[in-house]
Amino acid sequence: MDAIRFIGFALIVALVVAGLDYYQQDKKAEGSLSLNGYVETINDRFALYEKERDAQQAERERQKLWKAGAKQYLPEPPPGWKRHALTDTDNEAVSAVLAKFQPAPLISSIADPMELANLNRSGKEGVIRKLDETGMVYSKDQEIVWLDISLKPKSVRNTMAGLALGAQEAFMNGTMIQKGYAIVDGVAFLETTGNLLDGNDKPEYRAFTGRIGFDQEVVIRLNANASDATIREFLGLVDYEGLNALLPLPALIVGQGIDVPLEQQPKIADEMHDLYETMKVAQQKVTQEKLKNLDVASVMVNTLTSSGFNTEGVVDITNGEVFENQELSQLTYIRTQDLLLKSAMSETGPEDDGAGDTGGFFRNLMNKAFKAKADADVAGPKSATSTATAVTVRKGGVGGASCAALGSSKRCLVGNN
Repeated sequence: MDAIRFIGFALIVALVVAGLDYYQQDKKAEGSLSLNGYVETINDRFALYEKERDAQQAERERQKLWKAGAKQYLPEPPPGWKRHALTDTDNEAVSAVLAKFQPAPLISSIADPMELANLNRSGKEGVIRKLDETGMVYSKDQEIVWLDISLKPKSVRNTMAGLALGAQEAFMNGTMIQKGYAIVDGVAFLETTGNLLDGNDKPEYRAFTGRIGFDQEVVIRLNANASDATIREFLGLVDYEGLNALLPLPALIVGQGIDVPLEQQPKIADEMHDLYETMKVAQQKVTQEKLKNLDVASVMVNTLTSSGFNTEGVVDITNGEVFENQELSQLTYIRTQDLLLKSAMSETGPEDDGAGDTGGFFRNLMNKAFKAKADADVAGPKSATSTATAVTVRKGGVGGASCAALGSSKRCLVGNN
């Protein structure tokens, strides 16, 4: 008897829930929802749930692969070549790389002060172990190649340590003299021909760097004492599609098999690098605005709560004075990079899209990228409606930054528009 009562109660609850759900769905349909239409809403909502669940699972898998590092993506040696671990210091090729190629870990790959202290304490052996986590040495006859694939985490922009490390990394990158070399599966590679800190000294090897993404990046470095044919062969062996999938916001042009004519590759690589540098300069100018508007209490809170160089602060370091959206910067870079390559590969060429200078060209491309996103947003449910908002604009500042105060927040745009 109790079982019958329980079943009856459960049926009543189910009918009440179904009735309430039908009422809510009918209200959304403005009173025109039929029984068949209600069944369709159930199917649609279930499909949406499955889609969200799959997306969450895919994101968990991506984060797991990111934490595992990119060493697994280092290619197998081509026929006739041998591959060596950097810890095999008795090997002649490895010894030559360590002595002449000047390999060094990325600044951003050092997680916290403890790891930095351990590296300093362990000296050369500690640096070699760190390098072995991301790279390997390849050798054949007299040719030697060091290939390293490092994962750069998203810059920490809300702590003093994060801002300082970002400035240091930007300074070190700014001292390198680079020129466009190749476009390989959508990745621009630059050859480093010198360093401003070394004067006129020429390196005994050739050094190349390629990047996927902006701010959170996959960084591919290749140093070699080898021919152009060998260098291009190794660059072509890397799984760029797999590396691109490690990023939360993958590049649109990477891993798509885009074939750029050889004679155009150096020029397009230079243009892509100019875009990257433009974005980095804008980021550093926002850093200057943050340093000018620091909130002492927020700085103390973030310093005490952060557990490493790559740990973001819990409160805004400027207490709402300077607004920065890193995801928007990444999306802008990705879309502009896509437009840049399409423009360069078109019949008209990128010169027709600019205003006769590199800055005007990139501003034009970025405007197109923003417009494309805005057009997509207009059709969505989150479209902004027109509201009367008091906006106070201040021109000038460091590097021509313009800041608009919206309530208690300040949004800064960098560069001439």
